[in-house]
Amino acid sequence: MKILIIQSNGKHEKNKHFRECFCLARSFQKLNYQTTIWGLGHESFNQSVDFENYSLIINLENYDTSKWIPDMSKIKTKKMLWSIDAHCAGEAKFNYEFNRGNYSLLLHSTKDYADGKKKVWFPNCYDSTLIGPRKVDKRSDIGFCGNVVNRQEIIDFLKNNFNFIFDKFVIGEDMVRTINSYKIHFNKNMLNDINYRNFETIGCGIPLITNYNYQYKILGFKQKENALFYNNKNELKEILTIVLKDKKMLENISKNSLLLARKHTYDVRAKFLIEVLYKNL
Repeated sequence: MKILIIQSNGKHEKNKHFRECFCLARSFQKLNYQTTIWGLGHESFNQSVDFENYSLIINLENYDTSKWIPDMSKIKTKKMLWSIDAHCAGEAKFNYEFNRGNYSLLLHSTKDYADGKKKVWFPNCYDSTLIGPRKVDKRSDIGFCGNVVNRQEIIDFLKNNFNFIFDKFVIGEDMVRTINSYKIHFNKNMLNDINYRNFETIGCGIPLITNYNYQYKILGFKQKENALFYNNKNELKEILTIVLKDKKMLENISKNSLLLARKHTYDVRAKFLIEVLYKNL
């Protein structure tokens, strides 16, 4: 099988190899599928592409498709459109592109947008070839490696109540080492999503504390077994206060989170996509 992944290249050199197209391509290649990446910013972008020469095309989270992606509607190859950020970019944008390009399936990282028919739930994950435990010194009891977005109030709350570090916009291997430098990694999803940082955290074997929604249960996350959840600031403070005093619990959560992480790698997701391909297309 020959697979074409369409995604614009990353803007930051330190983080380019973490981009979804490269992660997914590595996993497909492990399954012995010939995989090509094409899109704005890649070396191959100015080369002609025979789209009909592929068994599967995956258009991966491109926001400006009308500007550089050709009309996909007449291409007979089986096509999937992958939406990661419909929770913040808007579902309508991806529905429009899905219909405009005559795609076969729309992959949504958020379950609320997947109807199980032509819209399939495809949760985020992490690349186990890039992310994992690192032997680094612990810098804080709790840390957050990411961007502020909707988190400023809770970041300030954590600063005022705990030994907390905020590492803003740390990327690539530095991100992996930074997450490993916390005893617990804080996260807050934007809306009804389960963002990448959840999976990157458990992939490092670092206890995750994040705001709860129902998708976690389906994905195998369990309170005080392989993750920690809060619904408000009072719960956040209460749970952290208890867990930071219990070294054994932290060790167990760390061990169990690594076991859970094995179910949420790009390798697992690539196999799922092939199953979806044969089942639905």
